[in-house]
Amino acid sequence: MLRQPCFGTLFVAQSLLTYILFMYCAHNIKRCLHESCYNGIVKYMVYDSASPSLIIHENPPVENLVITRFPQGGDPFDKFKKVFVDIMEWSIDNPVPANILYISGETNPHLTGLINKLGMDCINTLLCVPYSLAAFPTNGRLPLVTTDFHFVRSVWSWSELSHGRPPFFTKGARGSC
Repeated sequence: MLRQPCFGTLFVAQSLLTYILFMYCAHNIKRCLHESCYNGIVKYMVYDSASPSLIIHENPPVENLVITRFPQGGDPFDKFKKVFVDIMEWSIDNPVPANILYISGETNPHLTGLINKLGMDCINTLLCVPYSLAAFPTNGRLPLVTTDFHFVRSVWSWSELSHGRPPFFTKGARGSC
């Protein structure tokens, strides 16, 4: 398969726990993304409202790491708004083709709309869901669990992605639009 150059990959995690699990499995995930032709410099954005402060700010284990903390029990719209603005700024700074891997257990209709808009704008939108997708037949289409994400290029369950397995569903990376 011909590998197209890619200008960047944005990793968005909705909790610090997701990020810590990602770091533990980072080698498998990076290999999995590379083998699926999603390449480029990676920027990590983590949004956390449940975990205590860690030393990650002083010695980040990776380059390009941004952790944004929110108070527990705070307004969930503040967190959503920050994620939304950060993704929009990143999409402006990164020419297509670029990749965004969104990992979250929560879905927000506005964020779903943003992910779809980025997919329409030729960004490879990748989705990782927290549950197994084996129970969701695809018949060559997106799994039922992702029906709101019309422009997603690949879908993994957390188990598949963290173990470096290929995506459950893929249309393949877009090299250009």
